[in-house]
Amino acid sequence: MRKVVLALVALAAPMVLNAQGSSIAVVDPTGAQLTFWYQHSGDRDKAMQAILDEFNKTNKWKITVRGEYVGPYDQIYNKMVAAVAAGKPPELVVAYQNQAATYADGLVDLNPYVVDSVWGIKGELGDFFAGFINQDVFAQLKGKRLGFPPNRSIEVLYYNEAMLKGAGIDAPPRTWDEFAADCSRVTNQAAGTYGYALDSLDASHIFAFVISRGGGFVTPDGTGYALDSPQMKESMRLMRELVARGWARKIARKFDDQAEFGNAQCAFTMGSTSGLTFYTAAVKAGKYGTFPWGIAAVPQAKPTGEPAIDLYGASVSVPKSTPQKQLAAWLFIKWFSEPRQQAAWTHVSLYFPVRKSAEPLIKDILTSDPRFSTAWQLLKRADLRSEPPFVGYDLVRDAISAAYNKVLDGADVDSTVTALQAQAQKILKDSSP
Repeated sequence: MRKVVLALVALAAPMVLNAQGSSIAVVDPTGAQLTFWYQHSGDRDKAMQAILDEFNKTNKWKITVRGEYVGPYDQIYNKMVAAVAAGKPPELVVAYQNQAATYADGLVDLNPYVVDSVWGIKGELGDFFAGFINQDVFAQLKGKRLGFPPNRSIEVLYYNEAMLKGAGIDAPPRTWDEFAADCSRVTNQAAGTYGYALDSLDASHIFAFVISRGGGFVTPDGTGYALDSPQMKESMRLMRELVARGWARKIARKFDDQAEFGNAQCAFTMGSTSGLTFYTAAVKAGKYGTFPWGIAAVPQAKPTGEPAIDLYGASVSVPKSTPQKQLAAWLFIKWFSEPRQQAAWTHVSLYFPVRKSAEPLIKDILTSDPRFSTAWQLLKRADLRSEPPFVGYDLVRDAISAAYNKVLDGADVDSTVTALQAQAQKILKDSSP
């Protein structure tokens, strides 16, 4: 896919490719008009529009940013591939790291902006969570920074406290053995309840399982995939056993796990902390009404030490345009990353702010929302890991999900992950710059 994108980018207008010829320090961003493509809908869209309105009214350069909901991440990605190839991308766009890598030659390297003596934030970098600020630097692309984090979330275990207590379980499981045992104890076929609502469509869950056992998706030197690891095999075998015993069930459609959790059919789901607001709504709308529930770290191979947690979240990238618009785009990103705006966004979205100094500004949430507070404390002590930012990882994620479903349906684990590894390596080879 990336080779196709590069070929199309080469045919685009020269201005798109050569827009960074000027020194950043002497560029005048005054009056720039920008379009921002993002995935936020509903209340989050309204909140983002309000944030954009504030920036547009208060920034001294009279920069105008127009926000546009384009759809979920995959739709934004597909639209960006076409837009970059046509030389007509927006000036700001939400993109996961591997997606940004696909059309990297159509994006601005933000490193010069970050460290610029006039426009940069070099002296403020220590205020950002290191795992957040480093996620958009691509070793595969010679250290280019293809995005900047507007927020982040982590993978956690959602649990129904009432169901656990009803089965004589005092606390959420810390290890995978405890998780399997708890799933068994809460399963009641007559009552229609079971342990884990399993989302087999999202490879991020598999990544969370693997890192919790000390593994990863890439080789130690970061040059290739390692999807045939013992940790991958252990993870798939456990989930297949849970499904076979009826202690876990595959959901039919995305977000069915939230609905079944809200209806007190299952004791556990796993997902992003950004879903806290949606889980709250699902529980309130459930057929049994509100019940006690919480979040915890994804079960680990060992119950002690820092839990290995999947850190994720899309960043904001700046497609190449003109020096004026590129600088204006960076100035919006810089403004949005300030503690005040970060805290305002957290209040609406329950995404984590990217700056440590935003914590005093979200004290009310930390005090009033014990689940968010638990997530925040977990974030600060966790061993944060990120999925590969490789070009072509979208295709690999699809292959991982397909292999996972084959195993859950009874396929041999060893031969399935061996084939998966070969497929992933081929995708990496075909996609690499």
